[in-house]
Amino acid sequence: MIRLSRKQILMAAVAVPVFIYLCFWLVKRSHTVYLDDARIASNIIAISSKVPGWIVQMPISSGQLVDKNTKLANIDARQTQLALQTIDLKIANKKLSIERAKTQQQLVGDRVKNHLHSAEATLDSTQAALQKADSVLQSAQSNFDRSKSMWSKKLISAQRWDQAKLNLSKSTHAYSEAEAQLHVQESEIQKATAALNEQEIQIKTLEILQRELELLEVEKHNAQIDLSDREIHSPLNNAVIDKTFVHAGEYVLPGRRMLLLHDPQDIWIQANAKETEIRLIKPGAKAKIYIDAYPGREFDAVVERLDHATTSQFALLPNPNPSGNFTKVTQRLSLRIAIKQQDNLLKPGMMVEVEIDTRQP
Repeated sequence: MIRLSRKQILMAAVAVPVFIYLCFWLVKRSHTVYLDDARIASNIIAISSKVPGWIVQMPISSGQLVDKNTKLANIDARQTQLALQTIDLKIANKKLSIERAKTQQQLVGDRVKNHLHSAEATLDSTQAALQKADSVLQSAQSNFDRSKSMWSKKLISAQRWDQAKLNLSKSTHAYSEAEAQLHVQESEIQKATAALNEQEIQIKTLEILQRELELLEVEKHNAQIDLSDREIHSPLNNAVIDKTFVHAGEYVLPGRRMLLLHDPQDIWIQANAKETEIRLIKPGAKAKIYIDAYPGREFDAVVERLDHATTSQFALLPNPNPSGNFTKVTQRLSLRIAIKQQDNLLKPGMMVEVEIDTRQP
């Protein structure tokens, strides 16, 4: 029987667990991709101002939780409020002008129509009177011609001859007066027609006033938008304020970044895998996440998608290798791993280590 020394027993006691662990590690490594270039990511939203002005109120601070539509900042709105009041007064005056123009148009229209109807009626009677005067004149002219012939033959008295001349003169004068009155009434008709044309001008003027009112309404709407833009609210529900860059009393310009926030539930793992291992990773594969901030704790995750270009393609300063010396470097491709938030422990930017099980589809 072989007797082992204490030293051999100790070496065996150490070697066997190490051998078992090494076998277990080799088996695990055969179907696992290990990534240490990974971190928690999220959509960090930069909030900026749409309008210039002084910040009069900023009731939030870094690390604060805010709900959707929570007020984040107030920008001085006094000038916009005054402009809005001025526009309201202009709109009120314009509406009064429109009402006055409508009333005036109606009054002028009624007056012109009545004048035109009266002138047309008078014209009809004047035309009838002219026709009557013409008939009387024709009769007097005929009587005058007969009397003249008879007077030349001394067949009528001087008194009858004088009466014929007088009747012709009166008939001619009456016809002239009727004709003049007809011209006067025709002139009145022309004036009434011209007044109708002026009424058309009043209608066009009223349309111009309506368009000016619409422009003021648009200007008011624009001022209301400017006023609403001076109150900045959170676009997310249950969001975290990551960092503020301005304070109450500062002057901001449009587009200037004021603060950053994100949704704690909207997180994922952004990892970079070697191109030599990318063939082993498939969307839907299960993964184990180990976060440096919480040693000994394991989180479950799932590979969501893989990028189709290496990270070097997005470098700001690409390396064209002009010297001809080439050093082959293993490239990396980004992949997104879905993970659920747990007790708000996962923060954007935290470094993590990822183990992806390649046996999963």
